[in-house]
Amino acid sequence: MSRTRLINYLALPVLLAGAVLGYYWLWGLLFLWWLVPSVMTGQTALVFDIQRDEDPVLFWAVVIIWALFGAMMIAASLFPAYSIWLV
Repeated sequence: MSRTRLINYLALPVLLAGAVLGYYWLWGLLFLWWLVPSVMTGQTALVFDIQRDEDPVLFWAVVIIWALFGAMMIAASLFPAYSIWLV
């Protein structure tokens, strides 16, 4: 089994457990993690793949939204008193 495949198999139960237990910062980290390869390759996904060269406005909108979602989920975990304003 390749390393990336193993990481995917480990990440799935961790993310599911995090959702059940209310550790939304794990999902925030995942959203931020997705930004790196998206920006580097110029390809991201919403419902279907989005190419930066073909549709730059939609590509950057999705990337920015993922960054905001990731930051909001992490901030909501770090500052629970303000989470009503963040999530």
